[in-house]
Amino acid sequence: MKPYKTNPIIVGRIWGGRRLYNYNKDIGDEIAGESWETGSLAGNIPILIKLIDARETLSLQVHPDNEYAINIENARNGKNEAWIILECEEDSFIVYGFNRMISQEEFRYLLEKGLISEVLNYVKVKKGDFIFIPAGTVHCIGKGILAYEVQQPSDLTYRIHDWGRKDACGKERELHLDKAMGAIDYSIELPCVVNVYDFLKDGFLNVIKCEYFEIDYRALKPGEYHIYEPGRFRAVTAVTGNLRLMYEDCQIPMKKGDTCIIPEEYDRKARIEGLGAAEYIVAAISNEYLT
Repeated sequence: MKPYKTNPIIVGRIWGGRRLYNYNKDIGDEIAGESWETGSLAGNIPILIKLIDARETLSLQVHPDNEYAINIENARNGKNEAWIILECEEDSFIVYGFNRMISQEEFRYLLEKGLISEVLNYVKVKKGDFIFIPAGTVHCIGKGILAYEVQQPSDLTYRIHDWGRKDACGKERELHLDKAMGAIDYSIELPCVVNVYDFLKDGFLNVIKCEYFEIDYRALKPGEYHIYEPGRFRAVTAVTGNLRLMYEDCQIPMKKGDTCIIPEEYDRKARIEGLGAAEYIVAAISNEYLT
């Protein structure tokens, strides 16, 4: 299989939208379906990539860890994920966990009384911020944020609170409180927010290398290029400027938001060139996952 540009699946939501990229094109219909909120994705997909455009604040939610997903949902795995803030408004924020110690009983009580905002940890973000969201972390993306997301191959999502939002028919969306209560990590651990521009030396930053995936952030000056050796899956997403993916005698042009796949099966070198200054993200499957 040779490198190729993905055809993103556009999924509209009442708060905005998301584009989903995957390299197993046979499951597109299932991802685009309504089962994404609480369903488990089928197929051998070790990584999913999304661009999330939050024109309103997303629902407050939590994802189960591997053990909970396997035991409660009979799923293959849970969902750890990571975000890079590509664009945001001046006052943009995310929610990450709690601002103090809290019990499951108190959390549910505050939800029922409409006072849940009092214990949520609001984190102001800016362009280039990276945040890892471990499974079990209560979280949401605030309005005005365009986020790049990498996640485990699951869309097991338990919606906890939707800010009183209603759909076009005047109905509130389903909540999944019973399952969420058991999936939440009630500790007070705070997020480690790293801005890629503070550490982008020589045009390269390994943003994260964890059990499930790896993410690199890369910058090119005019005339520069990067070489990628064969034998490893990579998803390349253009962030700024224009790029082209070169392989053999072929080239694939890339603009902001485009994602190209370099398959693991491709047995030759590939090259990423910047047409002027450009930035891009490379997501790969963790070697630990493959073993």
